[in-house]
Amino acid sequence: MKVKLLLVLSLTIFSNQLLAQDLEAGRVLYGTCAACHGPNGEGLEALNAPKIAGQQAWYTVRQLQNFKNGVRGSDPRDIYGQQMAPMAQILTTDQAIQDVSAYIETLGD
Repeated sequence: MKVKLLLVLSLTIFSNQLLAQDLEAGRVLYGTCAACHGPNGEGLEALNAPKIAGQQAWYTVRQLQNFKNGVRGSDPRDIYGQQMAPMAQILTTDQAIQDVSAYIETLGD
């Protein structure tokens, strides 16, 4: 019961944070991402860059934070993660991560 309450509370707080995003700023930031993930987030198989269009913002935020914090992309066997990790460093603030993540969620609509 406590776990469910904690989960609901965490998701509510996190959802409220995502409401404060700037889609125009996210669109501008996405310009760098488009080089690998495509202009519409469709992914590029030749680069092993997955489709990200429509990905829920909370998930993208979490993955970008994982790349920035070395949770993903730090293992030498993770070739594609090592390519993505420095790209996540371009997003220098939490707001930038939220903005680009919110924009990615709108792609493919």
